[in-house]
Amino acid sequence: MQYKIVILLLVLKVSPIGENLDVVEPTSPPPASKMSQETAVKQFIDLINSSSGSDPNRKAVTPAIATKFLLARKFDIPRAVALYEQHELIRSREGLYGFDPLVDPLRSELETGKFTILPGRDASGAAIALFTAQLHYPDIVTHKTTLQGVVYQLDVALQSADTQKAGLVFIYDMSTSKYSNFDYDLSQKILTLLKGGYPARLKKVLIVTAPLWFKAPFKILRLFVREKLRE
Repeated sequence: MQYKIVILLLVLKVSPIGENLDVVEPTSPPPASKMSQETAVKQFIDLINSSSGSDPNRKAVTPAIATKFLLARKFDIPRAVALYEQHELIRSREGLYGFDPLVDPLRSELETGKFTILPGRDASGAAIALFTAQLHYPDIVTHKTTLQGVVYQLDVALQSADTQKAGLVFIYDMSTSKYSNFDYDLSQKILTLLKGGYPARLKKVLIVTAPLWFKAPFKILRLFVREKLRE
């Protein structure tokens, strides 16, 4: 029942101050044929391998990994490579490698249900990711742990070929949340990750039932997202 209510909110209850950050993707080449896709995968791997040098922290790029990044950028190879480089930079900087979901503090973070991938999809087939603001307490959980929880579940969701192709809708549910639940810096980091640092096509960001105090920070976040869209 909870999931049905949330999905209904997605369709009907976007807050009246306009918190709907639609994502307009840059124009990309037409869909590639199977043969050209295989060529693109090979070129992508070659480019990544040639740029990584002897970096011991770099994982081997498999065709499956290459395909995820290429799908996220509609097989535009330069943009896919840039996405991969940004992805590696963010994961390294934020400590998003080598974590264990069965060990605290990440285990406790996952148990809160603060961030989750809903079992349903939107009308276009995109996966739906939900962040419940009232469950976030910035004074007791670090950005690192919260982002690890987000990335862990996104990694699992992106194992689906349907999600790789159809993309992701992100819902920031502010129902019954307070100002003490809001973390502006964390919001920026999540948006940066989803828009320009993760191999999932971000279709739309919806902010649901936002309180009046959110109007000012929302204007800043909207400008921030548009800046990322230009990149």
